[in-house]
Order: sequence, then C-alpha cells, then structure tokens
Amino acid sequence: MSSMESDSHLAAAPGSNAGERRPADWYELFFDLVFVVAIAVSAHVLEHDPSLGTVAGFVLLFFPLWWAWVNLMITNNLYGRCYAAMGVLVVVAMPGPAAMAVAVAGGIADNAWLYVLGAIWIRIVLLVMWMTATAHGAIRVPLWRSLGYNLGTAALWLASLAVPAPYRYWFWTVAVLAEMLLLVLRSGFAYEVYEQVSIPHLLERIGLFVVIVIGEAVYLAVTGLIQHPNPGGAAAGLSGFVVCAFLARAFFRWGVPTAAAGLGDARRSQSYGVMRDVVMYFPFFVVTALTFVAAALGTAVADAQVPLDVAARALLAVGIGGYYLANALIALRLGRRWRRVLLVLALGIMLPGAACLLSVGMPAWSTLALVAVALAAIDGSNAC
Repeated sequence: MSSMESDSHLAAAPGSNAGERRPADWYELFFDLVFVVAIAVSAHVLEHDPSLGTVAGFVLLFFPLWWAWVNLMITNNLYGRCYAAMGVLVVVAMPGPAAMAVAVAGGIADNAWLYVLGAIWIRIVLLVMWMTATAHGAIRVPLWRSLGYNLGTAALWLASLAVPAPYRYWFWTVAVLAEMLLLVLRSGFAYEVYEQVSIPHLLERIGLFVVIVIGEAVYLAVTGLIQHPNPGGAAAGLSGFVVCAFLARAFFRWGVPTAAAGLGDARRSQSYGVMRDVVMYFPFFVVTALTFVAAALGTAVADAQVPLDVAARALLAVGIGGYYLANALIALRLGRRWRRVLLVLALGIMLPGAACLLSVGMPAWSTLALVAVALAAIDGSNAC
C-alpha cells in the first residue's frame, strides 16, 4: 500500500458518489435559507455604509460563514445519500450560521460571543457528521484529524471569548487557518475525499449559492423601486435587472460547464489541490463580489436621480471586476487557455470600470445603464 493510501482508507461502497448525478436534497435547500438571511444582512450593511472599513469587515467576517457552508456541503455530498442522520444534522447545524449572521447584523463588537457560539456549534455538528461516517465504516481516518479539525478549532473559538478585541480576532483567524492547513496535510485523506465527491452535486450547490446572491441583488432593485416609483428608479431597476441577468448568464452558461469539465480532468489526473481550490476557495470571491454588486444596485435604485457617491461607484466597479477575476482564477486553475481567459478578464475589469468612471456626475440610473451595456459587450465577445 502506498503512503497516499496508508493515511486513511475508504470502505468502498457506502460513501462512493463519484460521477453520481443527483439533485440537491430538500434539507440542503432549507439549510440555504439561513444564508439567504446572511447575504441580505451583509448587503444591507454595505448598502448603507460602503466605506473601506465596512467592506473589509464584511469580507473577514463572511469567510468563516462561507467556510462553514462549504464544509457542511462537502460532508453531505459524501454521505448525505448513505445515512439519513446526515440530513438531520444539516438541519441541526442551521442555528450556527444564523447566530453568526445575527452577530454581524447587530455589530460584531457587541455580539462577538454570539458569532463565536455559532462557529462552535457548526464544528460540533461537523464532528458528529464525520464520526457518524466513521462509525458506519464509510471512511477510516485517524481520530486526531476529526478531533483536530473540528473540536480543536472549536476550542480556539471558545478561548477567544476570554481575550479582548482586537486580539480575539486573531484566535478566529488561527482557527480557520488551522482547518485550511489540515486540508493540505496528509494527502491520503484528500485522495479519498476528492475521489468520492459527486462533482455535479458540488457545482449545483455552489450554483444555488450564487443564485442566492444574485437573487438578493434583484430583491434590492425591486424593493428600491417600490420605495421610489419614478422614471429614474424604473430605469435603474431595469438596468440592474439586466446587470444581474448577464452576470448569471456568464456563470451558468460559461463558468459551470468549464468547471465541470475541468474538475473531471483534475480528478482523473489526481490534481486534488486544484479541486480543493476551485470548490472551497475561489467561489468565496465570486459570492463576495456579487454581494458588492447587490449592495451597489440597491443604492443606485433607491437614489436613482442623483449620482452614485464614490464609495458606491467603487463598490460596483470592484464587485463586477472582482467577479470576473474570481472566474478567471477558476478557469486558469483548471488549466483553461490563458489568452482567452485574460482577454475576458481585461474586458470584465475595464469596461464596467470605464462605465462607472465616465458616468461621474450623472444620475445613478445612467451608471447602471452604461454598466449593463458594458456587460452586454463582454457577453457578446464571450459568445464569439
């Protein structure tokens, strides 16, 4: 047995999902409702205060939420169809991210304890999920791995409550980084996990998360128009809808098929680091960028007759540019042709950025209209 195989060993039948095309289960969709709230809270905060400090705080506080979601998603991908207890545990995990979202909405300085308890709750549920799979013989891994990845990092989160801000945030950072490091160590474990996951299910789940964020952008555009029913608001709302449509089309028409083929190639070549990055890390930047766009759209529709301020304009440009950058990183990591990828990336950064810059002093609805035209041009170049 090779060293890769000696770290852990998968019992063949029960946990194998490789190549399985299965839809998301009802309880996964139910679980995602918590993240609908988390995205809504985040977009609301950014819409009302798009300053650099608030944006940075959102990114730092949202990553642990994303990290919880993607860990639960992968664990359920592996074992959800095999053991009924997994579905129950996914639902049981819901109070964790809910508590973290509430803490962000209420202000992390005063509600750090709630954020921490949510993070601990998620890790306890994850530990039970992995121990359930181990007990059924689906996977045999060293006990230290499951305990370290979940219970050990939960202890760091708990210990942070005894430390004043801002030092407690370093505990949170170390806890998440420790989990990320454990994914790199002990390649045999990674071998088994990435050999067994259902790639179609992974992409469907990530795609549904992207829909949540785009849906929040549409929601903010519609509610903004309801509050300000005037011609400018109508133009902004329509332009915002077009922006959302082109971003969604780019992801589902071009991004998902590319990722599906690339992940299949990565698995066949045993490039498990590629699979990890494309599934667990890069989609975070896609979702974050779309949240920026959602917040900027909400601001533009609510005050469509006046120019966007510098912060909101920057949020819109950075959001769209960041969205194309994240997708470019995914494509390059999967080995796509770099010339084509870099061309689309350059257009995705420059054209929306130019639209935001050239519309300085113009009503917000005109900025969104120019951005929509820019995205239409990018889409046309992508179709060629």
